[in-house]
Amino acid sequence: MKDKLFILLFICLVFALASCQAAPTAGPVPSASLPPTLSPASPVPPTPTASAIPAPTHTATPAGPLSIQLGQAILENGITLDRGGDVDWVLVSAGSPAVEALSTGSGQALSSPDGNTVPDSYLQFQVDDRRMFAGQPTTHIMIEVEYLDQGTDSFRIEYDARPTSSSDGLFYGGGGVVKTDTGVFRTAVFYLCNANFANRDNGADFRLSDDGNGAEIIRSVKITFLAADETRLNVDDFGADPFDDQPDSDAIQAALDQSCSGATVVFTSAGDKPGYQGYWIDKTIFLTGMSAKQNLVFTSSDPADHALLRATADLKGFVVRLYARSRIYNPGEIDNITFMNLDINGGRDVRRCYGADGLDDGNEDNWGSWLPECSVGGDSWCSPGNIGMDGAMDWEDFEQDYLTHPERWTTGIVVENVVNAQTECATALALGGAAATIRNVTIDTAGDHVHGRGCALTDDDEGQTAWSDGITFTGPGHLITGNTIINPSDVGIVFFGGKDTVISNNTIQITPGNYGAFAGIAAHAWIFGNNANLQITGNRVISEGDTKCGGMHAGINLGPHMWSGGCVEMAHSSAIGNLTCSAKPLPPAGQLCQEAAPCQVWLYLPPGSPLILRDNFVSGAQINYLVGGVDGEIVDQNNLSETPRRTDWWAARNGCDGRTWGAYDRVAHDPTLPGWTDLIIHCER
Repeated sequence: MKDKLFILLFICLVFALASCQAAPTAGPVPSASLPPTLSPASPVPPTPTASAIPAPTHTATPAGPLSIQLGQAILENGITLDRGGDVDWVLVSAGSPAVEALSTGSGQALSSPDGNTVPDSYLQFQVDDRRMFAGQPTTHIMIEVEYLDQGTDSFRIEYDARPTSSSDGLFYGGGGVVKTDTGVFRTAVFYLCNANFANRDNGADFRLSDDGNGAEIIRSVKITFLAADETRLNVDDFGADPFDDQPDSDAIQAALDQSCSGATVVFTSAGDKPGYQGYWIDKTIFLTGMSAKQNLVFTSSDPADHALLRATADLKGFVVRLYARSRIYNPGEIDNITFMNLDINGGRDVRRCYGADGLDDGNEDNWGSWLPECSVGGDSWCSPGNIGMDGAMDWEDFEQDYLTHPERWTTGIVVENVVNAQTECATALALGGAAATIRNVTIDTAGDHVHGRGCALTDDDEGQTAWSDGITFTGPGHLITGNTIINPSDVGIVFFGGKDTVISNNTIQITPGNYGAFAGIAAHAWIFGNNANLQITGNRVISEGDTKCGGMHAGINLGPHMWSGGCVEMAHSSAIGNLTCSAKPLPPAGQLCQEAAPCQVWLYLPPGSPLILRDNFVSGAQINYLVGGVDGEIVDQNNLSETPRRTDWWAARNGCDGRTWGAYDRVAHDPTLPGWTDLIIHCER
């Protein structure tokens, strides 16, 4: 959904306190504010989906919360339950002590009064049109769902949302829950900012889906109408306090969960007040809360005096993420999110990338999440990084046509005027999607490059493998400009492919001492092979690191063949390359790799869409400019090279496949370039 939704928000402190944790929390059975009516356990079957919003024939009057209690007797107060088709249910007795509730079918056909044998996976609800209809009296509501937290499967809410130019609003995703198998009834809270409820979802207004991965036992549902009259939220109003030493994540997340599209979320600057500590982040904060949103701004109360968000020693995963993958099923609807005028400290001195077992798995390390979305050790989504703005991308779209298919891509992310410091590992700033901007960001120290014997670590609590990028990004149409990256430990700016992207006027610096990086800027098309019109211009890459215990291996590296010859065992379907690996491969001429199959990956430039390498300056790397694995034209103009120096590059000193190498201004192989040294360098370290 691309249109800006002018939806305003009123926040009641009662709901803020009730929602301090964004994960579903235990709660009492909702009580009706109007006298309930009794309904037999067999409502009418759903009617066919309407394609347009009917004109209201009356004025909706909410008159307090709506509710429905589910059991042998169904107590209705403005909400009714459908039956028939794929929304049949069965009465159960569950919990301790046992209570009556209704269960979905998880894809099994349940007994139905009409005798249908359609597999059932939903509970489907209608709201009384006299209480709410076609977005009146408000589009902003809170839905509380009391469910049995049994098993580790998931469920989600889908609803009739207000249509926009890019979405009809049918079965719109309102968020999901992954259960944690506590065996008790808990309450999931969903804030809907664009509720329409005009009977367009199979004749109903909303439904709960069990995702077909386990039945859901639901005891009650409650709807509370919220006023939409506030577009600026300060996280302090929800209980966050940057002047104390207590964790602030729950309070911040409560504000983010309740924000609506178009809102500005404000963090308090220090000002002249003494005792400012910043916001202590002990749980990853997910900017979009429980549902896909658009046109959000996150900033400081004084843009010239940045508020600080800082990781605690026990924070699992990233400090900030765009969204939680366990909650949001339609991330392509997340667009135009701006994160600006804020400082992040990732707690590199107190967090660990790996535990004593040498693995990033949550065992004595900071890998993981407070939400149940990290189950396989090594998953980079859960690494202790700093800012994760990974949005939706259509990895199967070779042409990266985000304009034609906006629902498949997150667009318009902006990260600007941010100081991003002390990343533990993984990446300081991750970005995925299309048409995003990272501008005027300072990244100061990410990970630990030191891996030579006898070399002192720059992060004393870490082992020798906790490397980290400065900016890691993927997708078409991005602009990465005017950023300063100091002491990244892997790659300063690494690009995994996309069309029409510009990397310009950035500074990447390795300072004296045992600081080092693999590369300053690297274009490695592991994901999107088509890199038409890629521009790398006006950048400065400077390395002053120790030649034995640090330094920079490659200043600007074009093509993935520097890394193991570009050979991967499981390629992306949008990558380009040869289906078999060889030491002397022929350019693949745009041939796509096969999904999850071996491939020798190249960076591809279609005819007439060259890579522009212009006006860059590189000093002090072992190879200042390195090309390996580019299929297409490179325009090389006015790129300056100064004083290449040896580094701690083990393979260069000790040999790889019988080859060693020293320091060079320019090296190119696959393809060779006029005036550049032709060397095969297919070794990583």
